[in-house]
Amino acid sequence: MNSNKKQNRHSAALKKNLVGLIGILTIMSLTACGNKPEASEGDTQKVQTEQETAKAPQEAVKAQQETAKAQQEAAKAPQETAKAQQEASKAPQETAKPPQEAAETSQETETMADGVYVMNEQAVGSTEPERTAEELLDLFINGSISAADSADSTSAFYITDLNMDSGEWDSYSVGERFDLDNDGENELIICGPYGGIYLDARDNKVYKFAGGDGTALILSYTWYNGDVWIMYSNRSSAGFECYHMERFEGADNLVAEMNFGEEFDINNAEAGLKYTLNGTEISYDEYTAWCSKIFAAEVSTN
Repeated sequence: MNSNKKQNRHSAALKKNLVGLIGILTIMSLTACGNKPEASEGDTQKVQTEQETAKAPQEAVKAQQETAKAQQEAAKAPQETAKAQQEASKAPQETAKPPQEAAETSQETETMADGVYVMNEQAVGSTEPERTAEELLDLFINGSISAADSADSTSAFYITDLNMDSGEWDSYSVGERFDLDNDGENELIICGPYGGIYLDARDNKVYKFAGGDGTALILSYTWYNGDVWIMYSNRSSAGFECYHMERFEGADNLVAEMNFGEEFDINNAEAGLKYTLNGTEISYDEYTAWCSKIFAAEVSTN
């Protein structure tokens, strides 16, 4: 009986102790959960520092690349400046031509503007003195320079372009030199078909002064009242003759003109020929007297 009581008290004590132990364990567990350690501020800064440290090499590489690029740009600047200086130094050289070249260019430009005969560049240099009319005509005859119509700069021709001394009806030959424009200097007559060509020389150039052109424009010259007159004759039709005369004082200065001729009066066939002088009808005797003066002094240059 007493033995059983002892056992019961012993069991009750064990239970009580077990309950207490469980309570203590429970409290310790709850305390451990409630006091779970959080990352400290120091730890956070450490992580950030490590991240920034890892980024530092990348930033350094990028900075080095930027520095290298800037150095390349800086190295280019002197090269660009030197290139600009070279271009600037070229400009005066391009603009300023040698005196001789500049003079020749000026001569060519003037020739184009004037539309007159041009001596070739071998014959006339910028430093050569101005040639006389006789020298220029000699140069044309020996083929060194050309001649052209002052009204047509595209009509330049050399003596070799003409059918010279072939003996044919349309061939040309060098004729006399005579003052045809009353300026005191001789012109050159190139005899040929329909009166040939008359050449004048001035201003270091040679000009075609006059020229025949078919049966309606036969060239010659004559004397009247002490002056030389250029005359064009038109005898292209039967029963019709017409003459035109020009007086110059210098080949580029026409000062007087005259016209005369004879033709059938189409309004009065029975009246026969009509004679005129400068547009005024004159008698047969007056016309004959006039023609005798003009034709007696005429010089043919066919």
